[in-house]
Amino acid sequence: MKTDNFFGLYKSKVSDNPLKHELLKEILIAAIENGHWSDGDKLPTEQEFAKITPFSLGTIQKAIGSLTREGYVQRKRGSGTFVIPREKRLGEPWIYQILASDGSRFIPMTSEVRRRVEVESNASWAQWLSRGERNQVIVRLERIIAAEDYSFLSHYHVDICRFPFFRDVPLEELRSENFVKLTQKIYKLSPSRIVRTVKTDLLPRFATEALTLPHKTYGTHLEIMASSSAGIPLFFNQMYLPASGPRIYF
Repeated sequence: MKTDNFFGLYKSKVSDNPLKHELLKEILIAAIENGHWSDGDKLPTEQEFAKITPFSLGTIQKAIGSLTREGYVQRKRGSGTFVIPREKRLGEPWIYQILASDGSRFIPMTSEVRRRVEVESNASWAQWLSRGERNQVIVRLERIIAAEDYSFLSHYHVDICRFPFFRDVPLEELRSENFVKLTQKIYKLSPSRIVRTVKTDLLPRFATEALTLPHKTYGTHLEIMASSSAGIPLFFNQMYLPASGPRIYF
């Protein structure tokens, strides 16, 4: 089991954090991202971590709990804690998460981009996204997002004149990627102001067809508009969620 040297190897790769559980979490993430523990590997027990790190059992439990909520690891009752495979890891930062029915955990999400389409629209959201400028081009990335046995449709809209990465990247490279995280990494912009609207109605035909559901299926239509602290529009996301699914946590 890979336990003895991970702490010394990866402590130097993260910034010091006065919150011990956050520091340990970042060290564990660095080890996972670097392949110290591979996809599907079982992590040491909390008691084993207590022996090889300078942290208390309570601190370790908080750190592992955070990794579970953020979709890096999965706890299997009676078996242990395992690294979620990268292709099934739609990680933080979160705009929303899917909460298990008993409220005990967040369900890891995966995503697949089915299509990328240029969009022409005079709707208010399109005017907002392009800041009313002419010759701006909006692209819609159509994704199926799955959380265990529950799936929903996401239409993620972005101005590719401002964020050309989303026009140029091959679609297969966007599989289970967090678009907010990509925007942070590439463009150094993070969502600061987020506006959400929700309504319940029959799902549109394109949504039921994408999700292989009966045409007369009720669900939730959720719209999310996000802008940076400087007021730069980042994205407009339309989500179509079948009824009787798990709860969404914002």
